[in-house]
Amino acid sequence: MAQLPKSLGRSYRSNISQFLRHLEQQGQRWSALVSAADDMRPLALEAAVNTAIQDHGLDEGTRASLNRGFNLTLVGPSGHVRLAPVQLEHQTLMVQLPKSLNPSYRSNISRFLCHLEQQDQRWSVLAPAAGEVRPAALEAAVNTAIKHHGLDPNTRAAINRGLKLKLKAPSR
Repeated sequence: MAQLPKSLGRSYRSNISQFLRHLEQQGQRWSALVSAADDMRPLALEAAVNTAIQDHGLDEGTRASLNRGFNLTLVGPSGHVRLAPVQLEHQTLMVQLPKSLNPSYRSNISRFLCHLEQQDQRWSVLAPAAGEVRPAALEAAVNTAIKHHGLDPNTRAAINRGLKLKLKAPSR
């Protein structure tokens, strides 16, 4: 746990902690499942995580938490890496997006919500009040995420289109 990035969100830390407790209960050790430090997809760990989620009731976000916390690319049984928010309010927001929204915009919004979780922030704190189309805190969070955290520059446009907002880029 001490190796985790300081910026890793509480929900991610909680999922990782629960997984590590699960390993202990199963008589397994992290070091036995992750043989090489540079292996981005240790198959033994991936199998243990998938089994823990499927058969032992660990949170669906456990795999994403381990991926984010340890810079891994563990995949689920479907063969896809899950890059989706784990907080219920963020999952709800994703479900409420217009069905017609471009898939790349949907992905940008999902990654922004994952970024918020990583920063221990919540949409509800930044969300616009009824009728507000340019909430300053949300605009600042989006611009900071794009400029300093590597989010796609189209994230702002995705949020504007998907949520009917008018966030602007910072003036130069």
